Amino acid sequence: MKIMRVSMVFGFALLLAACVAGSPLVVEKKTGFAARPEMDAVFVVPFRTVMVPAAVADPLFDRFIDELNQRAATLGDDAFEFIILKEELARIDPAWLAARHYVTGEIFGYIEDSGSRSTDIRIKARLELRQPGPAEPTLMIEYPDGVFFDHERATLDEKRAELAHRVAAALAAGLWSALMEEYKPVAAQR
Repeated sequence: MKIMRVSMVFGFALLLAACVAGSPLVVEKKTGFAARPEMDAVFVVPFRTVMVPAAVADPLFDRFIDELNQRAATLGDDAFEFIILKEELARIDPAWLAARHYVTGEIFGYIEDSGSRSTDIRIKARLELRQPGPAEPTLMIEYPDGVFFDHERATLDEKRAELAHRVAAALAAGLWSALMEEYKPVAAQR
């Protein structure tokens, strides 16, 4: 009986530690980072992908942009937008680019390990924000995620979509939170 209580307490402690550990999202602010600088647009370069199915990469990027623009619209008169850069970075005038805020990203480390009854999917994503001034990125965000599922309970397509949605939401929340740090609407500053 005593062993059972110790096991239950230990199990509860592990569960509590897992909850406290929080998100695997890592946000690193570098020298020169400016939260909510004066801007009307942040440009976003389509994410680079390394062996990631389009069924994951495309909805992930689209959801990321939609999520950020929905958040930005809540700012009212202080709103700005996230605009997709359609040109390759190498084809854009470096002086124009250096004067803008822009985000680059990549989705990598994508693994689908499938057995006869279950599948484990893992993915990693990374963002870099570049701002006028510093030559290096001023903000870096990394986010690993994954999902394990039984084939009798879900399909590969459903879990790919779920994972893409979750990664996009986490990246958007991390970027938004960093950009809005210490932000006060113009009306509140008066």
